[in-house]
Amino acid sequence: MSRGNDVIVEGEKLRKIFFLKSGRVEVTRGGARITTIRTPGSVFGEISVLLGGDSTATVTAMEDSALHVAQDPRQFLRDHPDVTLHVSELLASRLAAATQYLADVQDQLRDCSDHVGMVDGVLDSIVHRDLKKKL
Repeated sequence: MSRGNDVIVEGEKLRKIFFLKSGRVEVTRGGARITTIRTPGSVFGEISVLLGGDSTATVTAMEDSALHVAQDPRQFLRDHPDVTLHVSELLASRLAAATQYLADVQDQLRDCSDHVGMVDGVLDSIVHRDLKKKL
């Protein structure tokens, strides 16, 4: 993927999962930078594939980057349980970080009762969300 090209565009239907071999990509959502990814083996596109929705972010190559593309991602994950475990570990790590962040915000806002309720609602939603699709 050449520098400046979008790998994924937020809101578009995309049925592929990408694995970074080399290079650097930037993830944005709603025009705001979320993160820069440069670690080989990093995965993106998995959320929309696993949840069956549109792409949740835009991923742009910040330099020439080599990617592995799983064209039929669900079959690819079935055929490669080691990769499925890797994706699961990455998703669990992201969820743990997001939950810890929200818990930290909740703690910081403990004396501001109007904001704690909002954070409590977000945490409750994350922890108790029912899956809409059978796995």
